[in-house]
Amino acid sequence: MSKGPGKKFEKDFIKSVPDRCDVTRLKDGGGWSDAANTRFTSSNPCDFIIFSDSEYHRDHKNMYKLELKSTLGKSLPFGNIKDHQLEGLYKSSLKGVEALFIVNFRELNETYRVPAVALQAFINETDRKSIPIAWFRECAILIKQSLIRVRYRYDLEWL
Repeated sequence: MSKGPGKKFEKDFIKSVPDRCDVTRLKDGGGWSDAANTRFTSSNPCDFIIFSDSEYHRDHKNMYKLELKSTLGKSLPFGNIKDHQLEGLYKSSLKGVEALFIVNFRELNETYRVPAVALQAFINETDRKSIPIAWFRECAILIKQSLIRVRYRYDLEWL
């Protein structure tokens, strides 16, 4: 696994998922073929599928599809959100799946969860090229996080 900040964020996030949850990491695309210029990238709608059997409500089970994004600045550029991710998560949300983007603002040490439908609505209603931190602070849910030495832990009891 790459040591880039996005992959570190994914690793820290998944380590924070409660043990009662089943986590499936969808594989990122890679290259194949003998031709030097041939590339293949899968079109997964998300990074993770999590099934949660809540310890607080035994009759309450949820499926989550999560796409994790990490950005250095104070906004999330639309270029960081692939059309197939937004469309796939949006369609899943219409079927009762908790389809969420988890957005980490590294510079600010803030991480938010936001439904795909809310992100889709913002993108459809704006002429901006990115989503500002102010929108996340107003429309998304802040995920508590704590720094343990040099890595983060996230409060994911909401799963």
